[in-house]
Amino acid sequence: MKIIINRIIFSFCLFIWLLSPSETAAENKDVSNEIAVVVNPQNKVENLTSRQISDIFLARSRTFPSGEAVMVLEQKWNGALREKFFHLLNGMSLKRINAYWARLQFSGEIQPPPLMPNDIKMRDAVRKNRNAIGYMATEYVDESIRVILILRE
Repeated sequence: MKIIINRIIFSFCLFIWLLSPSETAAENKDVSNEIAVVVNPQNKVENLTSRQISDIFLARSRTFPSGEAVMVLEQKWNGALREKFFHLLNGMSLKRINAYWARLQFSGEIQPPPLMPNDIKMRDAVRKNRNAIGYMATEYVDESIRVILILRE
């Protein structure tokens, strides 16, 4: 009975949250027009399709095509860059992607990836972990990481 009540409360809160206006709409003006999907230079993956990257970031695939484990790194949960990334990658809105992760968390299937507070921290984390994959504005890409896909408007 307690589980049913908790699920009802969770569903109601999720419903209310989904109806609320996006907090990032005003931030979108400042978001880069190009987003780079990046990996560590030691990673053997040469390129991935948009579909493969989408599957990795939605936890549908937990390995690179080579079979190596993947460490997904995310941007700020309600950040404009994250919103734009998922919109360009697979057409998902921020509310839809957050609801997707809430559902996975609630079911106990998986926890969301670690969050990086900004592009510089993302670059540093990818540089330090051979199996990491992340995304950032192209302005922050340097020789310490490798771009495998660029998403454009």
